[in-house]
Order: sequence, then structure tokens, then C-alpha cells
Amino acid sequence: MKSEKAFALINVIFAASLLLLIGVMVIDIMSSEFKKASYLKNESIAYYMAEAGAQKALALLKKDPSCQAGGSESLGDGHFEVSIEKISPGRLKVVSRGYARRAKEVLSVVVEVAETERGVELNVISWGREGKEEI
Repeated sequence: MKSEKAFALINVIFAASLLLLIGVMVIDIMSSEFKKASYLKNESIAYYMAEAGAQKALALLKKDPSCQAGGSESLGDGHFEVSIEKISPGRLKVVSRGYARRAKEVLSVVVEVAETERGVELNVISWGREGKEEI
């Protein structure tokens, strides 16, 4: 009878330990997935911040092609910084950096600026993602 009770106690302790281990593993996996999802959300926000900065810079260049000033702006959960540099006559490079918490995205746009009788025309030569990083 004593050995049956001891055996039952050992089984209960083993089962409880196993359930505890499974519970800890599930919590660890959930925590890891939550962190990944949070970072991916911030990465997406940073990308769209960089996109917004590039679009705003192109709109400003369309109004005033001599505009070489960059700038920064906050929107919602992130912000962007834009710089414009002349790379050759009639050709400009717009670099837009988007930030959201610890995520950063960089977009680079090369445009050709032509003034016509209809106004200013911007021809996009290249539009590329320079990279992403965690800050």
C-alpha cells in the first residue's frame, strides 16, 4: 500500500513537472512571437514613413525644382528625415529615412527634373530600398 502511494505521488509530481515545462515553453514561444510581430509592425511603419518622406520631397520638387532642402516630420507612430542632393545637372537623389521605435528603413530615389511649358516634370530613374536596420 505504501509503495502504491509512493508510486502515485511520483506520477503526480512527474505529470505536474511535465505540465509546468510545457507551460513555460508555450509562454516563451508566445513572448518570442509577440516580439517578432511587434518588430515587423514597426518595420512596416518605418518603411511607409520613408515612403511618405520620399513622396513629400517629390511633391516639393514638383512645385519648386530648385528646392534642395531636406527636412523631417513626425506622423503617427513614426517620423521621417529627407535629404536631397544634386548628383548631376538636372538629376537629383532623394534619400528618405523612416523611423518607428527601433526600426529604420532607407529609400533612395533618383529623379530627372525637366522644366517644360506644362510645368515641372519629374522622371523617376530609380526607386530603391537601401536597407533596413534595428536602432
